[in-house]
Amino acid sequence: MSEAKYDLGLVEAVKAEALGVPGQRRFRLLVNGPWGDVCLWLEKEQLFQLAIAIRQVLAALSSEKRLEKTSRHEPRPLYPDRTSMEFKVGRLSLDHEPEEGLFLIQAHNIEDDQKGEALLGFRVSPSQLQSLAEEAMAVCEAGRPLCPLCSAPMGPGPHVCSRSNGHHSL
Repeated sequence: MSEAKYDLGLVEAVKAEALGVPGQRRFRLLVNGPWGDVCLWLEKEQLFQLAIAIRQVLAALSSEKRLEKTSRHEPRPLYPDRTSMEFKVGRLSLDHEPEEGLFLIQAHNIEDDQKGEALLGFRVSPSQLQSLAEEAMAVCEAGRPLCPLCSAPMGPGPHVCSRSNGHHSL
């Protein structure tokens, strides 16, 4: 996989969280690395799909027993000193680096060309990736419950369900 414009290397921590009340939440990944801190703003669906992809990749690789090795990857510094970066993600990619036993996550800024070079890349260990998937799923599931018929979010008031022709409220 191609390198990103900025590479945090192997990060110390990556955390998924939501800010606000259900129905008006904003989602983000907080990445803490040796060269700086990054805040990646995501849509709920992006965070959910990342968690699903992580689970699938880890399941496939654990069945192949390819998660044994872990080494340190030397990062390219963002800037000479510790820095911070924040942007809205347009596209995320997840890749496995079997020779190092690490996973590479790359993020494209929504304002940049989505097919070009990623703005940011960072590496995580299998255990960090597993924790991220669990945390991301918990964050996504903590929102408004979904209607069992139409899968639309249900608010505190009556829900007009399109699958029941809009006449039945749950």
